[in-house]
Amino acid sequence: MAEEKRKANLNIDQSKEAFYANNLAIFNNPTEFILDFTQITPRVDLVQDKQVITYVVRHNAIVLEPEQAKIFLNLLKENIEKYEKKFGKINLPKEQKIKKKSLIKKFSDYIG
Repeated sequence: MAEEKRKANLNIDQSKEAFYANNLAIFNNPTEFILDFTQITPRVDLVQDKQVITYVVRHNAIVLEPEQAKIFLNLLKENIEKYEKKFGKINLPKEQKIKKKSLIKKFSDYIG
């Protein structure tokens, strides 16, 4: 019996631009893992002729089933290994403790 050829319509939505995240939080419950990618950027607004610093926070969350999370972990590990073979080892700071208050950067952190 000859294989039946099927045609499929494919529409790729390219309207969403890449999302840069400078913070990541991961949460889980018994049925899912939530990867919450966050972008925190400062903005200077004029309010009654005074400069006021405002932090703009955008989120993009990805929800994965436990099996998908494990597959993601393995794919990420594999790709990091390939990256390090090609470009060199990724070094992490020694024993850097992350304080919850330090997750939101001060405006001065963004200016040189």
